[in-house]
Amino acid sequence: MATLVSIVLAGRSPSAPQSLSSLFGGGMTDTRWGPLGASDRDMLIKVRQANLWEGPAGEQAAQRAASPAVREVGRKLGVEHAQLDASLRSVAERLGVVLPSQPSDQQKVWMDQIAEASPAGYDKTFVNLVRSAHGEVMPLVEGVRSGTQNELVRQFAIEASQFIGRHMEYLESTGLVDYALFPPSTAPAARLISIGGYHVPITLLLFAVSVIVAAAMLRGLGRSRRRGARPARPTRGEAEPRRQTPDGEPSTVTTEELIAVLNPPEPPPSASKSPPTAKIPRPRGTPDRRRPRDRRPPKLRRTSGDRGW
Repeated sequence: MATLVSIVLAGRSPSAPQSLSSLFGGGMTDTRWGPLGASDRDMLIKVRQANLWEGPAGEQAAQRAASPAVREVGRKLGVEHAQLDASLRSVAERLGVVLPSQPSDQQKVWMDQIAEASPAGYDKTFVNLVRSAHGEVMPLVEGVRSGTQNELVRQFAIEASQFIGRHMEYLESTGLVDYALFPPSTAPAARLISIGGYHVPITLLLFAVSVIVAAAMLRGLGRSRRRGARPARPTRGEAEPRRQTPDGEPSTVTTEELIAVLNPPEPPPSASKSPPTAKIPRPRGTPDRRRPRDRRPPKLRRTSGDRGW
């Protein structure tokens, strides 16, 4: 359950890898600018999806925001995302990478939240959602910039990193960013502890809960099996259940049958046996050798003083 939830959550974030091979460095393709890996393609795709929704959101904020500072930030975001997208499409065309034409489902939800926000909360909703999205894409771009072997991708990653950092400064200058809404992260392990914008500890917590629930279910199943295997003992004051025959009817024992079992009849004398011989009398005082001697110690007698030994 924890694994399935992690996959679903990781796939609904801008920083989530586009394919499983990107997690292990697979899917390498040779180009004139160097090998093109799956992580390189994922970064290009994610930046493209960010441009598809952050640019229109900035243009909308330039018209609807109540604060002049937020309107100016929205105007800059709309212009600069168009410039970054033009550079991205040029790089993707030379590398043969197919770019998406629509943002992700989660990004569409964010666009709806901004568009449906009330006038009083529009500025804060726009600033925090766009700032959170930039914070998720930044670790992906920096990771590709530091590890890619493709020269063209590295140059674009440097350019994209500069754009993203400048946009974060724009949004933070409004004073509306609520940093408590963002998940904490460590710079060297930003991509490790935040997969798809969700923390690995959440996955570990789900896994621990799953193990506890499974252990409780198995323990209850074992108890039910043991109870079903052992016959229930009658409580105090309750009669013992009567035994049943294979046909399912209770068995009864009569008095005659019980006497016959306790006192079985003596077998009839066999004709092959010789007739009993007469006993030979033996003189008095002659010990009977057929009987074992009584080896019990004699009883202790009392002394004259009526005191025991």
